[in-house]
Amino acid sequence: MFMDNLRLATHNLVHRRLRSWLTILGIVVGVAAVLALISIGEGMQRAVKQQFETVGYSTILLAPSSSSEQSPQESKMGGAFRAMAGNQEPSEVDLSVFDKLPQVESYGAIRVNTGMGTSENMQGTGFLHITGLSSKITDYFSGYFQGFNIAEGRNFIPNDENALILGNKGATDLGVAVGDTVKIESTDFKVIGVLAPIESRGGALTFRGLDTGLFVPIAAMERLYGGENKISQALIQVTDGTDVVKASQAMKNLFTQLGTPVATPTAEEISKQIMGVLSGIQMALTAIAVIALVVGAIGVMNTMYTSVLERTRHIGIMKAIGAKDRHVMGLFLTESGMLGIVGGAIGVLAGVGIGAVAGKTLAGAFTMGPGTSNTAFAPYYSPWLIIGTLVLSLVLGALAGALPAHRAAKLKPVEALRYE
Repeated sequence: MFMDNLRLATHNLVHRRLRSWLTILGIVVGVAAVLALISIGEGMQRAVKQQFETVGYSTILLAPSSSSEQSPQESKMGGAFRAMAGNQEPSEVDLSVFDKLPQVESYGAIRVNTGMGTSENMQGTGFLHITGLSSKITDYFSGYFQGFNIAEGRNFIPNDENALILGNKGATDLGVAVGDTVKIESTDFKVIGVLAPIESRGGALTFRGLDTGLFVPIAAMERLYGGENKISQALIQVTDGTDVVKASQAMKNLFTQLGTPVATPTAEEISKQIMGVLSGIQMALTAIAVIALVVGAIGVMNTMYTSVLERTRHIGIMKAIGAKDRHVMGLFLTESGMLGIVGGAIGVLAGVGIGAVAGKTLAGAFTMGPGTSNTAFAPYYSPWLIIGTLVLSLVLGALAGALPAHRAAKLKPVEALRYE
């Protein structure tokens, strides 16, 4: 009986081709939106989790804070994002206190400034985004600076003064190579290294600004812009076995006593904050997509009601020759279910395509480092998500056709045969 219903349902859908495809289109839009948004959100959360596992949960990020007069929750949330961005106005923070703390294994500072610069092969002068790095930062915290790979020349050494490392695209834009000179704020800097081109890898956090960035020793930043010990951000690695949360709070209290309020979120706290924000955004967007899917289901219901009206006499003939209510209901449920599953299958393909395009477009849109680092990610399509979406499409289509099918099943043969 099911095969008969399937054959008849297929015939009816093909016979009313335009109406069927317009109805299917409504399901396609909803399914594609749901699948794309969920997969993008899941991909971003996996990328964030993977990156913080690379950085290590024993890392504490420090950023200057404008005020210590904040509630614990405000301090925790705001501090996490200040430390993560690290691109606010540099402030004076004496990091030498870490040398006296036994629980600190290593630390490094970052300072970000925008300044005027030029090179011999550059027409005029322009604004350059300059990042000052302490000598330990790219070696010890390599997980945080994923992609800081020297292609030509060398890395910084402790005694470097007016040394400059350029991103690959930055070197091309300025027309310089290793050994050339770039003038920053009237001071000559010798190019000692050029980074390898950045290739965005799905699921990993890459430092997109490396491609266009200019990097100098942090001591050179102090000479250029003044302010000894001024930083935008610092990374602190605690020793094995140290309670990271307690160490973070102790550091914050210490700097508060010194009159320098700072935010000291742990890598785990930042990870949780980001995951929470991403989950909230994903839920809101998915809710909108579900509304589109419900609208598509209403379209299926409308199509099935129209189909029942058009085939009233046909229903009467079926019942007159012995068809039961369940046979008639099964026919219309099969037809509405087919609309749902066909729309779901096409929607899954469309959702995968949309997710791939959106993933490339959005890669790097979420800053996670000292002003220039960004998240590159790939949408994650779990098998259960795809299977669940297809099942949801089938069930939604069948439910949308339930009322019209029930109405068709309850038609009396005599009244149906009289219908014009």
